[in-house]
Amino acid sequence: MDDQIRLMRERGERLREAAQSIGITHAAKAAGVPYTTLRDYMNGGEMKFSALASLARVCGVSLDWIAYGVASSSLPDATEVQPTSTRQIIVPWHDHHEDGLRIGRDWLQSVIHRDLTSLCLISNAGDAMEPTLSSGDLVIVDRSVTTVSGSALYALESAGVVLIRRLDPRLGGGMRVIADNHRYPPQDVASEDLNCFRLLGEVVWAGGIPRI
Repeated sequence: MDDQIRLMRERGERLREAAQSIGITHAAKAAGVPYTTLRDYMNGGEMKFSALASLARVCGVSLDWIAYGVASSSLPDATEVQPTSTRQIIVPWHDHHEDGLRIGRDWLQSVIHRDLTSLCLISNAGDAMEPTLSSGDLVIVDRSVTTVSGSALYALESAGVVLIRRLDPRLGGGMRVIADNHRYPPQDVASEDLNCFRLLGEVVWAGGIPRI
């Protein structure tokens, strides 16, 4: 077998091992890499450095380990990938419909300067937040945010449906609920009607398939 082909296949297998440790679909979403691209990488295809770096970060492994199999940078053992691990942390889903996503702690702390224990995952649904978010994009929400102090993206629940919207406090009270897709007009909610939705937290990170 050609040495280059063998090397690419070995790298692909190490990447597969890393991705499987947190769930392949979750790894692709968290790194912002298309699932089909990750699958090609795992099968020995040529790897784009920026995508590989993102995958390594969310999987909690080093590029050296994926590229060369360096023993000191190998995957942590079972005792090292618990929520208290210094290398990985489990971010739960808001509704706990499946196991949470294991993400490299160092990377998470570098991009989200919040209390990591207050974070949860939500999958955006629908096109109301296009072009900011597409349907299926993954967002990380800070559940410790219980009031709207300024215009930002928030997760909220209304009539049993979880939504991602831009909330803008109004002078004198009330709230403007904004969908970034111009086909959905903004809605003004009076102060006395704010109980029509429940605030789940502030969106602090979002990722999905790159849109070129």
